[in-house]
Amino acid sequence: MNTKAPTRVSRLYEVMDLMLDSVGDPLALSGLAASASYSSYHFDRIFRELTGFSAVEYQRKRRLRRAAHQLRHEPDVPIGRIAQDCGFPSNAAFAKAFKQQFAMSAKTWREGGWRDYMDQQVGRESDVSFFVAEPGNVEAILAPYCAPVPGSIAARIEVRQLPAVTLRYQRFFGQSGAALSIACNSFICEREKSGEVLPGAPWYGVFDEDPGFTGEREYCYDFGFDAAHGGEEAGDASLGLRVLPAGTYACLDFCHEWPRFRSMYEDWLERQAQAVWRFDSARPHIQRVERGPDGQWRGHLALPIKKR
Repeated sequence: MNTKAPTRVSRLYEVMDLMLDSVGDPLALSGLAASASYSSYHFDRIFRELTGFSAVEYQRKRRLRRAAHQLRHEPDVPIGRIAQDCGFPSNAAFAKAFKQQFAMSAKTWREGGWRDYMDQQVGRESDVSFFVAEPGNVEAILAPYCAPVPGSIAARIEVRQLPAVTLRYQRFFGQSGAALSIACNSFICEREKSGEVLPGAPWYGVFDEDPGFTGEREYCYDFGFDAAHGGEEAGDASLGLRVLPAGTYACLDFCHEWPRFRSMYEDWLERQAQAVWRFDSARPHIQRVERGPDGQWRGHLALPIKKR
């Protein structure tokens, strides 16, 4: 794989990933700016241009979404402990910030309010945890979420050990649903036409947070290809570079359909597997897709899990 000097955007990707890895730590803006080779002023300005938020606001929202996820999936952990782990200085500060973000208390959220938020506040497009590769095929995105027949998704889940993947990716901000699908399709066409991606190579979509808790303006989605499958032109410095970690994942294979992570949570993890498995918030949700010989898309959703 060719290596080139990183661009302004790819440096910011690296800083954002560092922020995610240290979501519970105090935010040192000057240190983040220095790691991206900027002054604090220019770093915050460029960060806002890229994401629509200041670095401080962006990190605060990520902390709150991490807390929301833990409140749902780790019912035995006290709310105060979750607030502390997600970087809030006091329970009162956390309670105020959480209610501002989600329009309910953390206690109400934990008791099932998250479901109302997903259904009413975020909107159906933000719950679509996949991309539709062809711009004309958006029916699945436009359709509202329907809960699967009980046990139908759970029967298809396989727990697997997946290897690490070095990903070359484009990061998309503030897009979801059909807009995100079309953007990903354009990315595929451009990279294949340029020879940067070899024919038949798999593509990966990555969510670092539960997509159902993230409104469109805050949506952050990484989409790219395995660097090992790149062609002679691989190594575009405008793209980010990250490693999708190896580990244990609950996998849902699909072909000629577009399932959602939400159905994996509700039909498998929460209904059948929660006594043994729980979500691992240290690793991302991953979708792997490739075009089959018949021209149709197939692949799997991979939900990161760990033993209780």
